[in-house]
Amino acid sequence: MSRLSLTAKELQYLTDTDFLLTKVVINQKVNRLLTATQAQLKAYIQDKSPAFPKTVLIRGGKISQGESYRNLPYQVLDYPRRLSQGDIFSIRTMVWWGHELSITWHLAGESLTHLNPQLKNQLSLMKRWNWQVCVGDDPWQYYQLPSYYQPASSFEANTWKLWLEKRAFCKFAVFFSFSDWDELPQEAVTFLDQVVTLLDL
Repeated sequence: MSRLSLTAKELQYLTDTDFLLTKVVINQKVNRLLTATQAQLKAYIQDKSPAFPKTVLIRGGKISQGESYRNLPYQVLDYPRRLSQGDIFSIRTMVWWGHELSITWHLAGESLTHLNPQLKNQLSLMKRWNWQVCVGDDPWQYYQLPSYYQPASSFEANTWKLWLEKRAFCKFAVFFSFSDWDELPQEAVTFLDQVVTLLDL
């Protein structure tokens, strides 16, 4: 069989219109889920945290999708967000097909420099919330592997501050299974509330 030939399994998938049409329906539901998540996050900020940094609210939220994050489809909501070359403050809610749901707080540049003193003193809160801490070197990877994420509980208070000073970016995340699908908007609000608590906003 040549490399251009289809296997029986590949041919079955190619002709399976039920799967393809179901994928369209799932994509639509993911979009509605992320839209609802953004609405709840926005309502939380308006009602509970008027002191939230306005610079990360100017552009509003953005929902985007792709077909090949590590060869699998994904959809993401970035809100609140500031993603520029010199400053990143973004909360990304991600639906990654075949893997999980995740919510990630990404800091770099001016925001990281400004907030680093608070991060240094809040390890105990991160441990209480079971946050995962990015230890990898690529800021645009989101997979949950020990080489990329470690639980906050694995860090020692006496080395935490020194570790933070060496980071060009910081990412903190929580992960959920697809069985938590319906709870994603509320889980995102809970995560944002934890960020607000950590920053004393």
